Amino acid sequence: MKNWFIKHREVLAYLVFGVLTTLLNIVLYALFSRLFGYEAANSWGNVLDNVICILFAYVTNRAFVFASRTQGREALKEFGAFVTCRLGTLVLDAAIMMIFGNLLAAPGAALVESFMNGALSLLAGWFGPDTVLHMATGGAPAPSISDGSAAIAIIGGADGPTAIFVTSFYDAQALWGLAVKIFSNVVVVVLNYVFSKLIVFKRK
Repeated sequence: MKNWFIKHREVLAYLVFGVLTTLLNIVLYALFSRLFGYEAANSWGNVLDNVICILFAYVTNRAFVFASRTQGREALKEFGAFVTCRLGTLVLDAAIMMIFGNLLAAPGAALVESFMNGALSLLAGWFGPDTVLHMATGGAPAPSISDGSAAIAIIGGADGPTAIFVTSFYDAQALWGLAVKIFSNVVVVVLNYVFSKLIVFKRK
């Protein structure tokens, strides 16, 4: 087992710091979305959080993943190659976020709604064939609920509940944007490892 970890240390270290970089990216995305709005987070906010993550990734990749010991001009060339490769994947990430996050936000949100309704339909089966679950989103309260807070309202029938209304503050569009962000990060992390291994921190 120890030999296996030693053999795959580089990949495992990259996965650890890749996950940390992804988490930082997602936290910044969520923060920008909350502060500046959904579309801003998917455009200039996405570029800014990628720049921050590029710097974080370079420091951690150099020190802990590829154990680079370059100095002076060689270190500058290494940094330049790293930034160049990351700018390429940043463009890809920006394109994914603009196309899927912004341009396809409406159908994406509808897909999330459909998924949530499907999940509720499966859950309704546990209560019986005559029970229906309804999701009210974005502060549209269920019957008998006036404040829109997370709650459940049950309309009873002679043989038990016939309808269960669930209300929640979940935002389908925000969930879609987060899902696109996670997908984009997975693609970018894989490409960045390939570029780092073959171009930036390649062994002499």
